[in-house]
Amino acid sequence: MAYTPPTTFLTNTTLTSADVEGNMEALRVYLHGGIVAADLQNVKWVETRHVQPPETLPYQGLIHGVSGYQGGQWAGGTNIRLTFATKFLTGNGRTSNNSFINVPNTSFSLDIRRAAKMLFHYWWEWEVGRDSSTPAYQAAANDRLVWIAPFISNVPAAFNSYRNKAQETRNAAVGINNSYPIGLDDTLTQSGGYDAKQGTLMYEASVGTVTFGLASHSQVDRVGIVNWGVAVEIFYL
Repeated sequence: MAYTPPTTFLTNTTLTSADVEGNMEALRVYLHGGIVAADLQNVKWVETRHVQPPETLPYQGLIHGVSGYQGGQWAGGTNIRLTFATKFLTGNGRTSNNSFINVPNTSFSLDIRRAAKMLFHYWWEWEVGRDSSTPAYQAAANDRLVWIAPFISNVPAAFNSYRNKAQETRNAAVGINNSYPIGLDDTLTQSGGYDAKQGTLMYEASVGTVTFGLASHSQVDRVGIVNWGVAVEIFYL
């Protein structure tokens, strides 16, 4: 809707400072989306037309503001939205294979327009196994591990750059309850099968596309990541 001044100056209209200031104040309110000047006192930078509201990207879970991005993806708190890792994508449980692969649904890419510093926040918790398969080339069932690590990458090979940030968890040797209470046995925190981790990485990037997410290497066939979150803050210098 177009701006309409409260006072219209016609021929022979007496020009008063109150009317001029009233028009200017109405224009400021209009440019600020209806926010009155009293709410903007002592915040002088808001008085410029260059400030704009952030753009929300709901599918990616991000807010794109004047200085960069903030936001991320997560599993909805108590509303569990599982994603998975599996040995069938990382060497089928062979002890000689050490490849990492992206964990589905945990990553997003950003188009970086100039040099920037980034804070990448991540957390996850997962249930591992039970994997009791018997092929001879695998580690013993009680010794099978899964590693999950954060990654920041513009090429897939960079998955390997953050192996030192990985959390390892052992196959659930005692299994999972199939009667009430359903789920992991209470002893699994000692014997394997459950773990959690969180952390933050700082990354500096130049112009280009950068991907943030989680990666895994597994010797276990079924790894349910029951809750997780990845978020990034970007500051253009």
